[in-house]
Amino acid sequence: MKTIYFEKDIPRILITKFAARFFRPLLFTGLNAVKYNKKLPNAPLPGPDWLRVKNTACGVCGTDVSFFQATTGTSSAFEPIPGSARTYMGHENVGVVVETGPEVTKFQVGDRVTIREYMSGCGNKGIKPPCRYCAEGNYNLCLNYGEPSPLKLPDTGAGMGDYFLAPEQQLTKILDELTDDQAVLLEPSCVSVHAVLMDPPAKGEKILVYGCGMIGLGIVQALKIVQPDCQIWVTTRKKARQQLAKKLGADHILSGDIYEESAKATGGSRVYTGMNKNKMFFGGFDRVYDCAGGGKANTLCCRLLAPRGTYMKVGHHMAAVTYDESPVWWQELKIIGVDAHGMEEWQGRKLYTFDLVQEWMRDGIYKTDGFITHRFPLDRYKDAFAVALKNPPELIKIVLDCG
Repeated sequence: MKTIYFEKDIPRILITKFAARFFRPLLFTGLNAVKYNKKLPNAPLPGPDWLRVKNTACGVCGTDVSFFQATTGTSSAFEPIPGSARTYMGHENVGVVVETGPEVTKFQVGDRVTIREYMSGCGNKGIKPPCRYCAEGNYNLCLNYGEPSPLKLPDTGAGMGDYFLAPEQQLTKILDELTDDQAVLLEPSCVSVHAVLMDPPAKGEKILVYGCGMIGLGIVQALKIVQPDCQIWVTTRKKARQQLAKKLGADHILSGDIYEESAKATGGSRVYTGMNKNKMFFGGFDRVYDCAGGGKANTLCCRLLAPRGTYMKVGHHMAAVTYDESPVWWQELKIIGVDAHGMEEWQGRKLYTFDLVQEWMRDGIYKTDGFITHRFPLDRYKDAFAVALKNPPELIKIVLDCG
């Protein structure tokens, strides 16, 4: 088995952090904490409800780029939680089942599948009975995240590899009507849709989508599906993304000074400027989707909200940040964190995000044309990460061909 993983090796992690900040070429050497192992044994299935999947393709996610730069911080909430020595990378995948255990009931050999439960929840650890969140389908909120698996797990791999092992609970079957290119975009599309359905906007809301990569663009069209009667502004300097955002339903591109333009767009007050170009105004957007993350984004997005506005926290960097919390209490803002996907309520139905988004893709409601802009074979994963770090104007989604 060939697979890419992040190794929890402190010296390598420190070297990777140093390289990311001061000498980027070092990231592309064997000293990086992200490794590509081509000689792992093809282990037998570790349990009767497990499967073996042959990967076809896998998208490169912002989280993968974070691992490649070792941006995780020792002061984050992740740090005290025990974990495995290896984090197998790649969760935006599509593959084909090639082997099933005797207790597998949901899949058969030849089915196309994708990883649904990437986080270490009860289902993919084999913990029974599952916690209440996993039992209801919200695996991303698992209460047993830090608990060990009762199974003796071999190297399981994930999406960035030729094969991987998974329990059936971790996977979702791909509809026959979807192409592989649609299927490989299913997971990030689910993140976008989940972010909107977490707290659906009301009619007439003025909304800013801050950051217009794959997730932000998905949020734009999900907003127009869920609430057509809203006005959407997006922020991006890249022409290709501006054009695609408009095609997917964005009403306005926010350009120029972001404070001045936001005040103008929302009918807010004049912009007040203090020391060191510190700015603030009153009024703002009813809702902001932060698809960038980090301290600067937190500070800015909170200041761009109207009183009692809603800050949807989508982007993150798995590290503690510092930001100005004054607008949160001063303007009585509501902050909602968004973690991946789970169970949704839509038009009287309760179903997994993956099932809903597949239906939308199949029925032509949710579009994916133009999202995949770069492709690399698996063995050239370093070239893929080089493009991700360079972030050229045309980039939206990079896909690794694993077959």
